[in-house]
Amino acid sequence: MTETVPPPPNTTSEKVEQNGTDVPAAKKVKQPKKFVRKYRPKAVDPTAPMGVLQYEIKDILKGHLLTENDIQNDMKEVLNDSAAQDIYHRVVDDVEISRLSSNGDGIALIPHPVNSDKKQIVLIPFGFPGDTVSIKVFKTHPLYAESDLLKVTKQAPVRNEDLILCKYFGKCSGCQYQNVEYETQLEFKRQTIVNAYKYFAPLSSAGKLPEVGKTQSSPLQYTYRTKLTPHFDVPRRIPADYVRPSFGFGLKGRPQWRETEGGSQLIVDIESCPIGTEIVNKGFKNERARYVEEFKKYKKGSTVLLRENTTKVEENGLFDTGNASTDAENKTSEIETEIEGIKYVKTCVTEPRQVVREVVNNYTFEFSAGEFFQNNNLILPIVTDYVKQNLQIKGSGPDEPNYLVDAYCGSGLFSITCLSGVSKVIGVEVSADSVKFAERNAKLNGIENAKFIVGKAEEIFKNIDTPANRTAVILDPPRKGCDHVFLNQLAAYCPAKIVYISCNVHSQARDIEWFLNETTEGARYAVESLKGFDFFPQTHHVESVAVLTLN
Repeated sequence: MTETVPPPPNTTSEKVEQNGTDVPAAKKVKQPKKFVRKYRPKAVDPTAPMGVLQYEIKDILKGHLLTENDIQNDMKEVLNDSAAQDIYHRVVDDVEISRLSSNGDGIALIPHPVNSDKKQIVLIPFGFPGDTVSIKVFKTHPLYAESDLLKVTKQAPVRNEDLILCKYFGKCSGCQYQNVEYETQLEFKRQTIVNAYKYFAPLSSAGKLPEVGKTQSSPLQYTYRTKLTPHFDVPRRIPADYVRPSFGFGLKGRPQWRETEGGSQLIVDIESCPIGTEIVNKGFKNERARYVEEFKKYKKGSTVLLRENTTKVEENGLFDTGNASTDAENKTSEIETEIEGIKYVKTCVTEPRQVVREVVNNYTFEFSAGEFFQNNNLILPIVTDYVKQNLQIKGSGPDEPNYLVDAYCGSGLFSITCLSGVSKVIGVEVSADSVKFAERNAKLNGIENAKFIVGKAEEIFKNIDTPANRTAVILDPPRKGCDHVFLNQLAAYCPAKIVYISCNVHSQARDIEWFLNETTEGARYAVESLKGFDFFPQTHHVESVAVLTLN
């Protein structure tokens, strides 16, 4: 007799012939699919910090005769193997920092954790070229890793901890350079501009660009910033033992290299900021005190606006508010000051839609507190004077008319401060609200030869009727820079002079490269000068002004 063997449990079976009898045939048990985490890179603007880092990595590889394969990290292994994570995310001693990123982080080459034939590129916040340090690698990417600075075992010549004025420095993400001399900071920023044109304007850099000038210093290195935006988070579920969330600015990793205040939450708990102006810090103190009393009322996190407001004092002691909104409900306190012999009162505004005032070169500007306006009013007169000087058209006779077109004019800062010696100013802006403020500011300052128009991005020069050979153009775009449509229109208009001001030198370099080499008239222009301006001392940020002349 033939014994029939039943199939094992949890299997599927088919009938097969066995000794003349059909019997079920067992199949392998189906295993549940194992979830595999994948690395999904985010789309990054090449001119944003993480995009610029890719150029810096390529530069390092070239300098060390390495390829990407020589620094590659196995992301599948890192993401899915806890043992591999322990190997990758480790403490590394005796790390020599070789260079500085445009974002203010040190960069070093370290041994690869799993392959002795390879290297790893690692970012080290608060590290400087010449430092020897101990670090903790905590996050891995395909071509680099992020780390925390644990200890400085050998200081770089530029490092001087005695210069630090902030009790949160080394933990707060706001500043990077408080422990280096100011002249060194200015040179760091000049080198950022040099590298930006090296990476994003290689054709133009090949003998066509002037030497980058020394970075213009700010009159004050602290207490200069007229706008701060501290914030706080609220947990989704409020625990029974709810502790007040921190109020301040973001934490830069988990550094241990120096003792700092501010707690251990992801937001550093800050009482004041030394780069903020006196009145802004008074507002900070008052808003923080209110938050400490009322934090349990908030259901979600928020950002608090602190914006300086400058109001003229009349002879009777009252404020000249003009068209600006009064801030009776929002002003935290007052500070009296003098600008060019005129008495003003400074207050701190917290309502984003409130209209505030700023004074630049004896011109008064009004704008919404929450909208963009430069945050270092002490360097603005220096910048606007520099721009005005570089708008002069070569070969101009004393009686010849000169015209100015201010693209991306915003609320009219450059249109109004640079109009002396100009027959007519035309400000162009895609934002209708900004044009209204520009018109308002022209009237406020008694300007009659300025016209402001709302220009569509695809035909921004359509309504400009000034002769191109007698016209200079100012460009002051947002961080993303100009697009090709605009640059092609600019080339077709072919003005006699172009002054390009940028808060992102990398997008500026990219745009100038395109304009000179890809537009119809670009080859007719030469870059006359490149110079940085330090709007934000103690940080890695730098503004750049490029002057182009039609040959």
